[in-house]
Amino acid sequence: MKSHTSDRIKFPPGFWAGLCQLGISAHDVARKARLPLTIISEPLVTTAQYFAIWQAYSDLIGDTAKGIIKLATVFETAKYPPSVLATYHARDYRDALNRMARYKQLCPPESLRITEEGELCTIELEWLHTGQP
Repeated sequence: MKSHTSDRIKFPPGFWAGLCQLGISAHDVARKARLPLTIISEPLVTTAQYFAIWQAYSDLIGDTAKGIIKLATVFETAKYPPSVLATYHARDYRDALNRMARYKQLCPPESLRITEEGELCTIELEWLHTGQP
């Protein structure tokens, strides 16, 4: 399990390929994020860089929700980390959610909290190490 005290986050190289499939240049995202172009080939980024990349993508795509859906649909599953692929082989939806919660402990600066009370299930996503929305 990754310690959330670290300021280095694994960044999937498939993200940049997904941008290309959407017609968005990785260089444009890096420039918009005010990061060096070498960030595109870095396997680890800082928390600040992570959020800058996502903010730049959001700004370029226009609609954040649609942008995330578009990226998820063009992202090649062969480029998913094994921990994400594990959710696709879950026994059921609950198992998939629990597997995703474990994945969130490994890479992104976020925590996925799942709470069940009777027939009600609440899923909360919490960003770690940032004051940004």
